[in-house]
Amino acid sequence: MIRAFAFLVIQLALVGAAVGAVWRRSAEWEALRRLPATRETPVRVPPLYDDPRVVTDEQVLRVLHKLRPQLRGEKPKINHVDHALRFWGLEATFQDPKCLSGVEMRDLLLNHELFAAAWGDQAQPLLLNRRGGIAVRTQEGHATASHVDHTLGGLAEVGVTLDHPVITPNGPSTVRAMFEQSLRDFSLNQLEYEWSTLAYALYLEPTLTGWLSTEGQQITFDRLAERIMRQKLNQGVCMGNHRLHALVMLLRVDEHTPLLSPEGRQRVIAHLQGATQRLVAHQYEEGYWLRNWPDRQEGETDDESTKDTLANRILATGHALEWWSLAPEEVHPPRETVIRAGQWLARTIEEMDDETIAADYTFLSHAGRALALWRGRFPAEFCHQLPNESSIAPAPDRGQTSDTEKSAAAR
Repeated sequence: MIRAFAFLVIQLALVGAAVGAVWRRSAEWEALRRLPATRETPVRVPPLYDDPRVVTDEQVLRVLHKLRPQLRGEKPKINHVDHALRFWGLEATFQDPKCLSGVEMRDLLLNHELFAAAWGDQAQPLLLNRRGGIAVRTQEGHATASHVDHTLGGLAEVGVTLDHPVITPNGPSTVRAMFEQSLRDFSLNQLEYEWSTLAYALYLEPTLTGWLSTEGQQITFDRLAERIMRQKLNQGVCMGNHRLHALVMLLRVDEHTPLLSPEGRQRVIAHLQGATQRLVAHQYEEGYWLRNWPDRQEGETDDESTKDTLANRILATGHALEWWSLAPEEVHPPRETVIRAGQWLARTIEEMDDETIAADYTFLSHAGRALALWRGRFPAEFCHQLPNESSIAPAPDRGQTSDTEKSAAAR
């Protein structure tokens, strides 16, 4: 009888333990299934360096003057607007009446009435109402965004809060509805996740356990980083540099509010160091890179196989300088590498004509932002110094470099 009673007690204990484990696991999964906690105001990631050898005072002002956002008027390309907003920031204002301010650019993206006034009532809306959330129309022409969650990531980088008003074709909402829709739509199998990762790092409260996607996949920042790093270095838009930028932003946020495991952080650092080593090894003597930057062979000629165009040179060089400007020094190249790239980039942009700048504005926005960040400031902080068209000093000829620029290049 005693044996039977003891057996019964043990069985009840085992059943109780099993039920408790199932309940705890169920509670854990239910917690993961809920949308993760957010920050009302996104994390601001400031520049770390101020080096006049990379770009001089005179050069950065001439470059920023050439790249001011002259987007006022009918049917401004939306990918130009969201790139320009990310470039210049909310605080930007300009004396040039052709330019949109930072606030005007934000409102054009987030207010359907302003969008319709610019693009006409016949244009498909940029903002789409979905299941109580808001999606951004993407890759469907000039009236749409160019990358998945690029607009959302840009809003996060310039500091737009989640409670900021949004006007959709169906009425008022907030940026939070855009952000939560992105979380619901996100899949580890989607083609692009650089900008989604950026937005989540800046808007979410720090979490190491992560959350569940709508498809039932557990998402953590370690897993997002691994997905980004598993591709070849130059795969993805803009020759892979957006993925490197997203990794840098994970490191910067993680410094203050942990998002990555210690092991995950070290893997990201090692990956960025590997990318930097490739860039150092494959920089052209003039200071630029091409789309083959990870695997250029010694003595390789710049023929059609490398798709050597000025656009590709600026794209590869400007993006690399941008993520380095925000990266911790442990993933940096020798400063001489950065100086050569910065000087080549500044001189090249100064010589570009207005038509080329207008056509290639999206990747030039990264180049201009990079040069400003290497002077320790966001571009908007230079706005009050930008000269009028009549007063700007011309750039020196290639053979007539200014004394300041000679000094920068020599160092």
